[in-house]
Amino acid sequence: MTKLSFCLITSAVLLFPMQSQAQDCVVPPTYINGYRSEVEGTMTIKAGKGCGFGMNGIEGAIDEAVIVQKPKFGVAGVRGLMPFYVAKPGYQGDDEFSYAFIGTDRHGGPMRVTVKRKVTVVPSL
Repeated sequence: MTKLSFCLITSAVLLFPMQSQAQDCVVPPTYINGYRSEVEGTMTIKAGKGCGFGMNGIEGAIDEAVIVQKPKFGVAGVRGLMPFYVAKPGYQGDDEFSYAFIGTDRHGGPMRVTVKRKVTVVPSL
């Protein structure tokens, strides 16, 4: 499947993290105000752990997800249509990266939602 369709729930569109283990990372919802948006969001993640990000609540088709800005200390990538971030083992401090969802909005026009993540890496216990 090359495109994923999502239903518009409200006029504000939300991004939710898709996490394998919720205790390894915390990502509050990021509110999107349109199909051509640039927004910032936060996340807290344990050193050496990873977290993926999906997009829910938008009506349209996502053709691709890309890393727009690489992090300085961790690793960011895309698996399928899901961007992810993996914190460097042993690192503690701030990092940031950006990713974009690119596709077609519900009216057939272009869609590009770019999210800049401000990352706080905490020690793994």
